[in-house]
Amino acid sequence: MAQILKATIPNLDLCKQALENSKVIAVPTETVYGLAGNALDEEALKTIFLIKGRPLFNPLIIHTDCMKNAEKYGIFNALARQLAKQFWPGPLTMILPKKEVVPNLVTANLDSVAIRCPQHPTFLQLLKRLSFPLAAPSANPFGYVSPTSAEHVNCSLGEKLEFILDGADCEIGIESTIVDLRDTGQPKILRLGPISKEALEKLTHSAFEQHISASKNELRAPGMLKSHYSPDTPLEITPLVRLNHLIASNNASELAFIFQQRPKQSIYHNLPNVYWFSEDGAELEVAHNFYQLLRSTDALNYKKIYIEDINETEGLKAAIKDRLSKAAFQ
Repeated sequence: MAQILKATIPNLDLCKQALENSKVIAVPTETVYGLAGNALDEEALKTIFLIKGRPLFNPLIIHTDCMKNAEKYGIFNALARQLAKQFWPGPLTMILPKKEVVPNLVTANLDSVAIRCPQHPTFLQLLKRLSFPLAAPSANPFGYVSPTSAEHVNCSLGEKLEFILDGADCEIGIESTIVDLRDTGQPKILRLGPISKEALEKLTHSAFEQHISASKNELRAPGMLKSHYSPDTPLEITPLVRLNHLIASNNASELAFIFQQRPKQSIYHNLPNVYWFSEDGAELEVAHNFYQLLRSTDALNYKKIYIEDINETEGLKAAIKDRLSKAAFQ
């Protein structure tokens, strides 16, 4: 298994050396853990795709520590600068025209590049030590539930990695918002995330269209495939009323039931196969626990997982609903 490293200066230097030698390591971010390698090094990029089992048609996001470095890889317009000033460092990825220095492996041969400046202090410390950006898709087998802890990475990919840089559990717990800013007159959201559509439109006074699903031939960004983030256990989304009915009428030992918040029925609280994402339905807590609970229930070999549907269509809950829909897609 991989060596899990605490974020000490000697360990950061060890990770720096590995990355400079075309190695791939796992790193923490505020969203999910990433599988990181030199974004300008084709050997490292090929290793990322190989370890993850990621198809080459799926573009990668490159990560830098500041706006000055980001401008080396993408062509920023006024709208992109406005968003960067407000939301960077943070969970916002921007699709921009790429510069020639960016390898085609990163962009899936597209003329655009996805760029983000992350907020996680350990990841930023590492980026500041490097002379190149890092490509860092989620550190899990392609299509599986994203990892939000070092242990998640070790369980899924530990046999294929030398180092996992431990930055504790991810604060947010779902992937960054992705916006396509190539046409400033018609900006698009390609992946919902922690930076909401409402926040983007309030800041910019622009209308952002949503294009959050695409076929493999139409991908402009990660996370757009209709099936993604999926546990091995079959998963079904169901309304709250039906979830309660299923609990009352089925064999409790074979099925798992997940509520958005702690159920009102106290009789459920001690059932071993009843779970909830949060105590009161707060969106930050639901997001933080979302992948963690999907992974833990998946590991218990239930025949099926039923999850309460999300009714909200705005804010962070909209992003969680998107992940849930793609995780359950058949």
